[in-house]
Order: sequence, then C-alpha cells, then structure tokens
Amino acid sequence: MVAPPDLEIPLHAFAPGRELVAVMATSRSVESLGELLRRLEGLGVEVHGAMISARPEGVAMIGILDVTELGRDRGIGAILSMSQEGVSVEIVGRGSRGFAALGGRVLRVGGARAVVATERILKGLFEGARELVGEEAGSTLLYYIGLLSGEEWGRFLRNLLGDPHAAVTTFADIVASEGYATSVVVLEGEGRYRIEVRDLVECSLLSRYAAERGGRMRTAHWSRGLIAGFLSGLEGGRWDVDEVACVNEGYDRCVFEARRR
Repeated sequence: MVAPPDLEIPLHAFAPGRELVAVMATSRSVESLGELLRRLEGLGVEVHGAMISARPEGVAMIGILDVTELGRDRGIGAILSMSQEGVSVEIVGRGSRGFAALGGRVLRVGGARAVVATERILKGLFEGARELVGEEAGSTLLYYIGLLSGEEWGRFLRNLLGDPHAAVTTFADIVASEGYATSVVVLEGEGRYRIEVRDLVECSLLSRYAAERGGRMRTAHWSRGLIAGFLSGLEGGRWDVDEVACVNEGYDRCVFEARRR
C-alpha cells in the first residue's frame, strides 16, 4: 500500500534564502481566485502554498507567496496591484527572509475550534512525559490523557449520529483526515474491535526514542487511551485496549485490539 502524498498546510512556512509573504484574497467566486494566481505566476510570483474556504459573501484564500524573483518590495507591490472589482487582496504577513506567517486567527475544523500541533509539540509530549517521570509512569499518564480526549469524541459522535457503527467509521476517518495516521481500518465483532493503523503519528515520532532503547517497544499508549475513551464515550462501560503490533517492534502498521470489560 502506497502512502498518500504529504499535504502542506500554509499557515506559516520556512524557506531559507527565499523572500516570502503571507496574503489573503477574497472574491465572489473560486474562478476569480484561480485567475488571480495565474496572473501572479505570470509576473514571477510563486505559490508556496494556498488554501481556500467558503465565506457568507463568497470565498477566501490564504496563502504564502514567494516573491524572490521580483524582490520583496516589488513583489508586494505586484500582489497588491491585483485588487480589482470583485477581488480584494491584502498582505497579512510581510514575513522576513526565509519565513512568513499568516498571523493570529481562530481555526476551525468540522465546526469546532482547532489548533495545529506540529511534531515539535507532539514529540515533546510523547517523549517528555516518559523523560519526566519514567517510562512506566509516563506511559500511564499519556494513556489517561488520551482516554479523556477520546471520551469527548465518543460522546460527541454518539449524540450527533446515534448509530454506533457510523460513529466508529466516522471517527476512523477523522483520525486519518486530521493527520494522526494515513490509514485506519476497523474490524468489528461482538463487544470487540480490531483497529489497524498505518503511519500513526505517536509511534512515528517515538521511533528514535525506541531505537535508542534497543527497539522492540510498543509505544502507542496515548493512542490506546484515545481508543478506549472513544469507545467508552460512545457505547458506555469500560474498554481494555492492547497494542498487539507496533511499527517500533518492526511491523508495517500498529494494531490495536479493544474488548469491553
């Protein structure tokens, strides 16, 4: 199975030696925004990354543009000159050489407030808990953090969808779409589940930690808690979740088995 290509979210960007700026453009149509990008590329402005979302009055695009070929001042002038009837363009972050960011805003995913937690934060969480209080206590702490987060998801999808089967498949899709994994396959049985996960972020970020300790470690304790909490919030009762295969043991995926107590 080939992993899907990476998706870069253009909230900020690092590009050493390049001149980057952050922009926002609004329009009544997606076609107008597409034409805007084509005109900018014709002037030598490169699109480092862009993202479009709907608004009541039309559509908005945020993005990071590379103006190295034109130079910073000339490039910014070219971008601002693209404002015309029906299309508004503004610079929301002038950036500095090698970096640009879109500035502060409230992010939402699926209608809920969200933050983007990069590996620089997650690795600190997954490794830091172990380094702070030891492997066993740190793993237990991560499990219960995951448990409480999972319960929130379980209750939400139970109330939203009503159907436990639909809620489980929806949760698997959400986990994958939010970048926690590239694939989540759920097999259901009576009072039990088997969940097969590829590219699980927790174990990926702990690969070096595991290797430095001789390898052959099962490292997905936060994820175990997340699954147990989700099933508890969704179906009630308590659930035992074991990681029966882990990439940090040499397998090609992480596999969990969940059983109702």
